Amino acid sequence: MGLTEEERFRFDLTGFMVRPAILSADEVAAIVDQIDRIKHNPESLPPEHRAVPGGPASVLIDHPKVIDVLHEIIGPEIRLEAAGCVWRKKGQSHGELHGGARGQIDPIFGYRVQNGRIHAGMVRVIFELSGVNKGDGGTHFIVGSHKANFPMHKAHLSLKEGKRSPFLMTYECPPGSALFFTENVCHAGPVWQRDTPRVTILHAYSHLATHWHRLNIPPVVLENLPREKQAYFRQPWIADFKTRPATHNTMARFIEGDDPVVDTTHRLEVGI
Repeated sequence: MGLTEEERFRFDLTGFMVRPAILSADEVAAIVDQIDRIKHNPESLPPEHRAVPGGPASVLIDHPKVIDVLHEIIGPEIRLEAAGCVWRKKGQSHGELHGGARGQIDPIFGYRVQNGRIHAGMVRVIFELSGVNKGDGGTHFIVGSHKANFPMHKAHLSLKEGKRSPFLMTYECPPGSALFFTENVCHAGPVWQRDTPRVTILHAYSHLATHWHRLNIPPVVLENLPREKQAYFRQPWIADFKTRPATHNTMARFIEGDDPVVDTTHRLEVGI
């Protein structure tokens, strides 16, 4: 389906957008329970569920209401660069305002629109499992900064009351919503204000040709995913021209083949 006209306009104007309640109540409950155990009692889970995107969280890897957005703003061939989960208590934060004004200097993060198509180098997706209300402390953005041509001025980088930029903006959404934003937009995770924790999963998607994050997902998690979900972690290359005809690193080729999801020559030594 791709983006609606409203979603396309909103994403291009502000650098972010929300698709509300794309997950069912049962899906939300199962993933929240998994994250609770990961953070507080990992031994209660089988090894392949002790990190995302394994276990119940695997439904998020290729959720159709996420993938159709990414195919439009990144392209048809995408990778899941990184995945992590958050259990943020009242009073905790996740960084000051950062990013913005990268322009096209770094193509991995660059944002542009050409011939009626959005091209975003890396797109973050936050799955808001607790929902976000006004004043809770959800992710904040300096709207439009993904297209800025000058460095962020310090007058716009404060999260303190009374000193906030007039361009600072956030959102509200029910549990099970997906927040999309280009890595090129200036953003921050302010102090969480609600008594109940903010529970989220954060994915970073990029074009198949690029690789920014060093993979830190335990091999046992990746190896126990279905092959069609492992395909989102395939190695970053487009074509092998040593073969005749050239071999293309398509999802269908990966699913039908036997390429390892983890490079066995550089396996991660991650204790779980």
